[in-house]
Amino acid sequence: MIKKLRKRFVRLSMALISVVLIVFYLFTMLVVFLRETENVQETLKNYSSESYYSQYFDLGVTDESVNRFAIDSGSICVVSVDAYGRIRVLDIARGRIAEELLKPIVDHIVEGQVQFGILLNYNLLYYKTPIGSGYHIAFADSSRYMIYMRDMLYADGIIFLIVLFVLLFIIHQLAKIFIKPVQKAWEQQQNFIADASHELKTPLTVILTNCDILQTHPDSTLQEQMKWIESTNEEAVHMKEMVNKMLILAKSENMKPARITDYFNISELATKVVLQFDPVAYEAGVALDSKIEDDIEIKADPTAVNQIIHILVDNAVKYAGFGGVVTFRLYRVKNKVFLSTNNTGDPIPEEDLPHLFERFYRSDKARTAGTGYGLGLSICKSLAEQQKALITVSSSKDAGTNFTVIFRNQKQRKKNQKN
Repeated sequence: MIKKLRKRFVRLSMALISVVLIVFYLFTMLVVFLRETENVQETLKNYSSESYYSQYFDLGVTDESVNRFAIDSGSICVVSVDAYGRIRVLDIARGRIAEELLKPIVDHIVEGQVQFGILLNYNLLYYKTPIGSGYHIAFADSSRYMIYMRDMLYADGIIFLIVLFVLLFIIHQLAKIFIKPVQKAWEQQQNFIADASHELKTPLTVILTNCDILQTHPDSTLQEQMKWIESTNEEAVHMKEMVNKMLILAKSENMKPARITDYFNISELATKVVLQFDPVAYEAGVALDSKIEDDIEIKADPTAVNQIIHILVDNAVKYAGFGGVVTFRLYRVKNKVFLSTNNTGDPIPEEDLPHLFERFYRSDKARTAGTGYGLGLSICKSLAEQQKALITVSSSKDAGTNFTVIFRNQKQRKKNQKN
């Protein structure tokens, strides 16, 4: 699917770019053609002027006036035609036309209504200027003009093809870069489905097994079958918890963050949440210590922040190990508010750190304890991103495992602004 998507992206991009380049190429060629034709026309017009005719030589029309790209001054021939159709080639004419061709050519031009044009059969360009009752006609060999336009056509065509192939290569490389996020999201979705199926398979198997056991003993009393009923209920509760977390995660990833305009006291919220974990930490044999700076207020969603703190403290207590220590800190540094948890216990391997916030991820070494589903940290990161906060993790044997959430651009509200 990803390969097809990349190929389709390349094809569509090249089709659009090709159309744009072709239009640009044709427009450029049209501009060049019109510009050179106008220059040739102006040159021949100067040579067929009345001043040139009256003096039998060029007055003020020099070689610099000749379009050196499209025609050559040596190819220009000027003739005059009177009212009786008599033709005279000016003495200083710069070129010659065969006498047997001059009469039919001049008659054709005089009879025509076009002042400037090209005679393809004779390879001639001409410009006709009315002079009294006759005409002045300047001719030029069109061979150079046609060669110049042909060379321009070929040169621009080659440049067009080179640019097209270069863009094809660039777009092909860019397609790989642009498709990477899609490929990653696709792989994550596939992994999510596989992991969710795996996580649901075990409790469903236990529930179905318990139901089979209960069905094979229809005459047993409720008390006799209580262990199978309790086991079924326990697995159903676990499934419900996992499904709820999956729904929270999906909702948090798809929901647009609301515009937060009100401050709330995060110090009070953090103190309340940490206090709720005191009995949990006591039962786990973990010392829970908190260092919360007073009266810190931030602009954020209190519900989301509550979930973030809850997940991080729960995670820290779970992996601190019996006899371990968990430290919760909340403090401000200028316009940034830092929320962090640190726990002792086995450090997380360095290669696992980049994957901790992935759904259903559990390190074989560091995250095998407990009965979690590997969704908590994913939810935590999604909620933090909604609040435009940054979440980081570090772990070592000496410093322990540290999760930090940084709420940026949190200006301290003045006291007279508080309600």
